[in-house]
Amino acid sequence: MQSFWKKSLGLPPVFSLEARIFNAICLASATCLFFTAVLNLLLGIQQLVILMAIFFTISLLCYYFSRFKDRLNTAIVVYLIASQVLLIINYKYNSGINGPSLLIFLLSHFLAISIIPLKQYWFWITLNILLVSTLLVVDYNYHGIIIDTYPDNKHRFIDFGFTYIFIVFFIFMVTVAVRKNYHGEKKLVEEKASELEAANETMNKLFSILAHDLRSPLASIQNYLEILSEFKLNEGERLSIQKELLKSTQNTQQMLANLLSWSRSQMQGVTVNLTNLDLKKTLESTFHIYQTVGTEKGIQVINQLNDAVFVLADADMLQLIIRNLINNALKFTNPGGCITVSAETIDDVCCIVIKDNGLGISFEQQSEIFSLKTAPTFGTKNEKGIGLGLLLCKEFTEIQGGKITFESTPGSGTTFYVSLRLGSSLTESGSYPGNSTRKQHPIK
Repeated sequence: MQSFWKKSLGLPPVFSLEARIFNAICLASATCLFFTAVLNLLLGIQQLVILMAIFFTISLLCYYFSRFKDRLNTAIVVYLIASQVLLIINYKYNSGINGPSLLIFLLSHFLAISIIPLKQYWFWITLNILLVSTLLVVDYNYHGIIIDTYPDNKHRFIDFGFTYIFIVFFIFMVTVAVRKNYHGEKKLVEEKASELEAANETMNKLFSILAHDLRSPLASIQNYLEILSEFKLNEGERLSIQKELLKSTQNTQQMLANLLSWSRSQMQGVTVNLTNLDLKKTLESTFHIYQTVGTEKGIQVINQLNDAVFVLADADMLQLIIRNLINNALKFTNPGGCITVSAETIDDVCCIVIKDNGLGISFEQQSEIFSLKTAPTFGTKNEKGIGLGLLLCKEFTEIQGGKITFESTPGSGTTFYVSLRLGSSLTESGSYPGNSTRKQHPIK
């Protein structure tokens, strides 16, 4: 019922707060006018029955134009003008000062200031006061034109009592709608502010990283060139410095690639091209690169992926995820160590397993490993890690409808698990039936 009511008023952000409040007023007006018409019919006041029926129709039309035709301003003006006309006629045919019309005038003023723009307040306040003052003057001086519709005091008391209940109900409905929508808007603003604060914190950290970590390799290159220009180095010394520079620039290049990928995903959003991928073939080039890097460091990178295992994933994202996880494992594994990449299928899920026997992750860092809150870490060859790669892995895995988890024991190694939807080996690689770009529900 609550969901139906929200849809009837219009859902944010398509409908503004003012539009939702106005729609609530129109529906509440139509409801109250219907019952008022029934009461006047029972009391035998035919003129008011016709009047209520006309304004009932106008209320529904105003709701229709506001809710379905996006003509909010026009609907508000028509509603307010029609309500003033209704009240003037109601004053004449409902006993004037002796009837409940003044109470309804007060209600109409309350409704007007809840939906009109701030700059129109004085116009509608002035109009309301002028109309009421004019009616009172006319009633006082020309009381004969006012029609007394009550045959006795009993009917008058019934009408006043019903009108009071009607006004209380109406004010309650509008106030509840205003408060609910206000709190909803407030919550949305608070969430946006929290997201903005987190984004600013992340940006500040990234700028700090850039300021420090990009300066370091540039300073090393500058120092190397200064040494070359001032000293004569033998071949061994030259090769040693060149190797250190190569490691530094490779690490910086990886960091920059991650930074650019993350920045692009934050600023432009990410288009996910989910296709049916042969897992082993997709990651073949990644293994060639990192097996070479591993050999240089004295670490085995073993590909244990089976043939004909297909996953539903974005090829570029999948390569970035596995590249970062293997690169991390290489950083934190000592020479003589081993990194294995395998996959196992469970029901409709393929779980890619990246396991190393390296340094592991400290228990203090494990809770925040997929964020930028962790302090920078250093690998076995003093390679610096800032955590951006793992943050990217988590974001890109979840965007594809997958899940990433890990197990780690300090001093014994780490195992990462990347779970993705299982593809179909019967489908040609590079196309998934009927869906080339889509977003999956996350794997539970």
